[in-house]
Formats: sequence, C-alpha cells, structure tokens
Amino acid sequence: MAFIKVQKLVRNEHGEVLSGSAAIMDTVYTPGSRNFSKHRVIESLGKVVYFDKNLKLGIFQSPLRGLVEYCSTTGEFKDVALDDPRLPPKLLPVDPNFHTTFGDVWFLMEFLKKHGLDSVLGGVFQKKTLCQRLWVHILHSVVKDGSKISCEDWVGRSFVSYLIDAVPLHSLKSDTSYFAAMGEDRAKMAFFKAFVDLMKGQYPGFGKCCYVDSTPLPNDIENNPFNALSSHGVGECSVMTRLVLILDSETSLPVWYEIIPGNVLDLHTVKTVTEDVCASLGITVEDFVLDAGYVSKELLQNWHIEVDEQENPIIPSKIFTGRMPARKGFPHKTLYWKVKDLIYKPKYSFLRSYKTYFGVRKEIEVFGVKEYAYVYVDLNNALCSDHNWRRDHEEEYEKLKERDKEWKRVEYGFFILLSNLALEPDKMLDRYYGRTNIETVFKTSKEYLDLLPLRKWTDLTVRGKILSDIIATIVLLMLRKETTPLDKALSEYFGKLGSITCFKSSANRLTVSRANKQTTQFMQKAGIVMPPYISLDSCRMMIAPTQA
Repeated sequence: MAFIKVQKLVRNEHGEVLSGSAAIMDTVYTPGSRNFSKHRVIESLGKVVYFDKNLKLGIFQSPLRGLVEYCSTTGEFKDVALDDPRLPPKLLPVDPNFHTTFGDVWFLMEFLKKHGLDSVLGGVFQKKTLCQRLWVHILHSVVKDGSKISCEDWVGRSFVSYLIDAVPLHSLKSDTSYFAAMGEDRAKMAFFKAFVDLMKGQYPGFGKCCYVDSTPLPNDIENNPFNALSSHGVGECSVMTRLVLILDSETSLPVWYEIIPGNVLDLHTVKTVTEDVCASLGITVEDFVLDAGYVSKELLQNWHIEVDEQENPIIPSKIFTGRMPARKGFPHKTLYWKVKDLIYKPKYSFLRSYKTYFGVRKEIEVFGVKEYAYVYVDLNNALCSDHNWRRDHEEEYEKLKERDKEWKRVEYGFFILLSNLALEPDKMLDRYYGRTNIETVFKTSKEYLDLLPLRKWTDLTVRGKILSDIIATIVLLMLRKETTPLDKALSEYFGKLGSITCFKSSANRLTVSRANKQTTQFMQKAGIVMPPYISLDSCRMMIAPTQA
C-alpha cells in the first residue's frame, strides 16, 4: 500500500509547515534481499505546504501537478483552492517556471470533440476511473507519434497530469486493471454500437460494403483458448491468435473485429464474424473483399454467379471479391496460357498510379460453379522483376524452355481476382486495391501503436489491449484523413504542437503559451482554436463523466 514519506519537515510554533519535501512511496517485496522488501518512489510530491497529524493527507507544491492535495488512504489527488484555510498566507501557488506540454493533447481532444467521439467514449465508458484511463491511453498512443515513451513518463510531461484526479500516475505503468475492464465483451459491443451509430449519421451506408482480412498475433499466453499452431501470415509455424478486422469500404474505418484461433481461416470465419456484426450492431454485410487466404472451395460454392431462367446473370445477394490462390484446384497457371497472347495488346491495358496493367475478364468454372476470373499483369513490376532475375540467374535462365521463359516474363506481376460480380477489369481492380487500406490499419496498429508483441498477459487483458488499440487506431485514421490534404506529415505537426506549453496560473486555470504562425495556420485549417487560458474543470468534464 502506498504511503507518504516526508523529509526534513519543519513546523513553526503554530504547527504550520515551514519546509520539507515529500514523495509517494510503495513497499516492494524482493525475494533474496536482506529484509525481503524495499521502498520505491512512485511519484515526487515536491514541497510540503500542509501535512495532517495522521500523516495520511497533505497539500503539496508538486513539480508535476502544481498545487494539489493527496490522500494516501484513497490514493486520490484533488485541486486546492487558493482560499483554502489550510494554506499559509504567503504561498506562491505554482512555480511559474514549470511548464507542461499542452498543444498536442489539446488539439487531439478538440478533434475528438469536433467529430463526436468524446460523446461516444463518455457515453460508453461511464465509470470515472475507467473513462479517465481510456482517454489517457488514447491520447498517449496517438500523440507519442510512434515513440517508445511509456504512458507513465508521457503523462508526467503533459498537462494530462492535471486532469486525471482519479488515476494515480504510477498505476499507468502496466495498468492491468484498465485492460481487464476493457477486455469484457460488453465493452467492445457497447463501443462499436455507439461508434457505428455515429458513423451512420454521417455515412448512411456505413458497414454494408466491407473489406475482411486478418493478421497473426503471436503470443505465449498460457491457457489462451484462441492459440493454435499456424504459419499463415508469418512465414513460419508458431503459436498464435488471429485478429479478424472488418473495414468499411467508404471510410476505411473499422466496423467490427473478432479474435479467432490462429489456424482458422475460411468461409466459417467470414460467416461467424459477419453474423456477430449483424447480431451486435444490426449491420448486414452484403459485399466482401477478401484476402486470398479466405478463398476456398467452400466459399466459391456458397458465393457464385447466379442466373435467372433465361441464364442471364443476376446480382447476387452476397457479393465477394478475392484473390485466387495459386494452389491445387484453382486454374491459376491455366488462365495465363489462355490469355498470354492478349497481354501486350493496347486494347486490354489501363493505367493506375503510374503503372500500366493488363486486365481481362473470363467466365470460368471452378469446383463445379461459375465465377468471374479477372486476370491481371502489373506490367511495370513484371518487366522489372524479370530483368533483375535474369541478371542474377543468367545461366539458369538460358537453360529454361521457351515456354518457361515466357512465363518468367510475367510471373512476378501476374495475379487473378475471383468474383461473382461482373465489372470492367479496371473497376474491379480499383475495388480490390481498396483492400490496401486494411493493411494500412494493421500496420498502424502493429508499428505505430505497439499492438504487438502480446506479452504474458491473461486472455482478458489481451482482449482489453486490442480493444484499446483499435479505438486508438480509429482516432489516428480519422486524424490522418483530415490532415492529409495539408502540406506536412501529421508527425511534424504533432512536433510543433508539442512545443505549445502551459502552466497552472491558479487552482483551476492554465495559462497557455502562444503558438507560432505556422502552427496557428494549421490549427485554423483543422477548425480548432488554441485558447490563451483554459479551465481545468471543463477539461476534466470532457474526459470523465459525472458517475464515480
């Protein structure tokens, strides 16, 4: 249990504190040590202003929080009014030389408010402690800009430290209680229901057309029911869980996700996840764009070209598009030989993103059902890769048969899409390449927000970390979308915003430093104002509802 340690405390004849410093301490059990335990500093409280006779509560001039009251019994911090009778008459309320970072967090908080996400978070996570912790982790995940600074250290430098009166700073180091609370199924369901409702207000078709993909989550969590031996997506066999993500095609924002065994990747996965979406959110997914790992005999036999009585194709009830895998049962190489004489004819070429593509649509029969096969060659990639391979394997190339040389020429740019929807080849490719958005989401979560690796946590805390990171990913994706048209990268703007500082000029007011011209212009473009002063009470109301 935490306690207050005071050093060099001096009182006058009236019992008023004249000098002294204090810190929040904890006792840590240390096996093998002489006394089996040692004291650890959790947080410096700075100068002692008032200290009760029970040694449990005091007022301190904290270098982190300004003038603040702390109670070791409850572990809570409280603001102190300047007219508090416990204060000495000539107290300087705050060191004017102590500043915390302000601009980056303020910008993000106002952004969330502007887009209605503050109401979603406050409406779903109504318990004060949980809500404050959620806000802290979201702000830290996004503002840290991919750095490795811990949540605890980051908060210590930010004005966020003034806002979290229900969250002891040292508890942010691991925060297992937060992740456990976020790991409850009701937390995930409640958040996505509120978020989807918010998005539907802006995009009526939100969630109807979706990209579905998964990413491996290797871990060494004992007794994890979703762990299974798999090699899909990692290049080697390992024990893993899989994260399946459903992404709205119009906004590229997550609609839902599921955690499944690492070795399950088939039609059953797609059906289960979409059924969960329907049951939880009332969204019926009608259109799927899938990774090659999901394209199987079972999927094609369920979703294939439908025809009317006159044998005319009709729009299927469930539309799918997926990349044809190069494995047994699929006419991958066969289709190349059928179209090879067309590959370099201008009639079948089109441009996309500074590349030239060959594309043609063929109606085929596979596993006893009819599908549309869209055969493509990325000509730029094919010719470049062929050149490099021939340069490095000259002798091997000369030994190849002419037929194999022809195939080598296109091999590294050749791919096929399968679908039960009839479109022009260029339109179908646009539709499929929207899937790259989902890969961006996975990359953002893994690299920018540290979704991986999963540590030796419980199943519940892992679920909570994933939900917390998915929410932070949504915030970051929305932020990137809004700032993309601007002339600089988001990370550069966060760096400039972080230079705007504040200090606690009174018990409930922060004075904010001026932003430079460039930063001011950026904020104006984003529709956000940087005030010269702010009320701490108003900020606290934003990140924590009234419920205790």
